[in-house]
Amino acid sequence: MKKILFFAALFLLFSCGSKQENSKDTAVVSSLIDYSDLPAFSPLTAAVDSVLLNWPTYQALDSRMGALSLVVSVPDLKILVAELLEKEQSILKEGYPKAFNLPAIKSRQRVLRTFLLKAQAQILLDQDPRGATEEVIVAFNALRDQMNLLLAPKIDLNNLEDEF
Repeated sequence: MKKILFFAALFLLFSCGSKQENSKDTAVVSSLIDYSDLPAFSPLTAAVDSVLLNWPTYQALDSRMGALSLVVSVPDLKILVAELLEKEQSILKEGYPKAFNLPAIKSRQRVLRTFLLKAQAQILLDQDPRGATEEVIVAFNALRDQMNLLLAPKIDLNNLEDEF
């Protein structure tokens, strides 16, 4: 009987040790991510590009957003999201160009900040941040699309004539 208890205790001891090693391996594997298939960024029109040349704080945010598809690990993503939040905050402090100093742009920037904070929270809670990262890109594309819309050529309906 003593031999059976001894072997059972040894079996339990060795079986517990192998589970701890496996959990360490999965933690290392889960910290690696592949964001190469994230959605592409919306293109900007020439009119928007000409205004953005004089807005360096937005250019800094725009250049760092491109790094999202290059991220390979969760710690890298954590650093990038913190940096993007700083760049977004600097836009609020420095202000907007006259063409973009509108509630439509400011509200889309707030949505971008919200999803950046959501991604940061998911990273800190050890959850998968992929969904929040895709939402960040969608919000950034909405900001870019709104800029394109604001500076799009306007059609004067009074100059249109009926040909009937």
